[in-house]
Amino acid sequence: MKKVSPFGEEIKRIRKSKGMSIRSLSEQSGVSHSYISQIENGNRDVPQPELIKKIANGLGVNYFFLMRIAGFMNLEVEKESVNIPELIKTFPIEDKKKILYDYRIRQFNSFPKFDNPKTKIDKLWAQATNKMVPIEKSHYDDIDIDEINESFEAFLSTSATAGDFLKILRIHRNVDIEEMANHLNMDSKTYQTLEKNLKNSSSLLKEYGEKIGEILGVGNFGAWFRDVVRSKTLESYIRDYGESDTETISFSVKSVHKKTDENGVEYYVTYTYEELEGNFFNLDNLLNQKEHDVLYKDKVLTKSEIEKVKAMLKLLLEDD
Repeated sequence: MKKVSPFGEEIKRIRKSKGMSIRSLSEQSGVSHSYISQIENGNRDVPQPELIKKIANGLGVNYFFLMRIAGFMNLEVEKESVNIPELIKTFPIEDKKKILYDYRIRQFNSFPKFDNPKTKIDKLWAQATNKMVPIEKSHYDDIDIDEINESFEAFLSTSATAGDFLKILRIHRNVDIEEMANHLNMDSKTYQTLEKNLKNSSSLLKEYGEKIGEILGVGNFGAWFRDVVRSKTLESYIRDYGESDTETISFSVKSVHKKTDENGVEYYVTYTYEELEGNFFNLDNLLNQKEHDVLYKDKVLTKSEIEKVKAMLKLLLEDD
């Protein structure tokens, strides 16, 4: 028996992680179960690309990822394997609508909301912004396809982030979120947070660039993003972000708090603006709110992990 190739080890790992038997993979791929077994056991060498494609389809994984594991792709080939103008042209129209919708919701959520405006200017802004409602996803069904395509290209040229391009490339490569998360050794929710928040200058590009590039077939994703997407021939497709770029986000803090008088009667007191500002930066408020995920680096903390953090803070910072 020969030594099992990295390709054989990988398809066996993926198959088992998906709960598939060899016979099931054979049925899904059209490759004989004995052939698959021999690859996994080291009795056959790495198959040719046409069989690799069948196995990739049977496993429901990215063809280029398996091609790289099999040794058929080097960095230069991988960089040339994605033609951005062609990708934009062939990208599914429903996925374009979804990405444009998510972007518009992102824009909507970035507008400041005024729950208790004090100055005249704030009141005027409150009248305008608080009446705004987010666009419904169904509205995109009434828009002409040519206009959707134009909006999609305009979005890429002015507002798309590294996370947007990651999502587009992932869909283009037919890699689902669960598969990406498993490859990066994180849970699905954490990966979705990474993809949603990945900025052009993020340190996560350096940390995960190589692993992301492996499964998407582009070498190092960070390098691909810089060298391919920002190349002179494609520079119109992406805005050049800098360290000074900022985005306003909202984060809710309670505007009143409950107190009890000397007779045991409960009543509410409104926080001053200064107190609200202080609560915004209050770590206890962040850990106890329910509206947003709490992250440490790129990991979404679970409820039990948040409780551990609170217990450690109490132990470290509170007096005996």
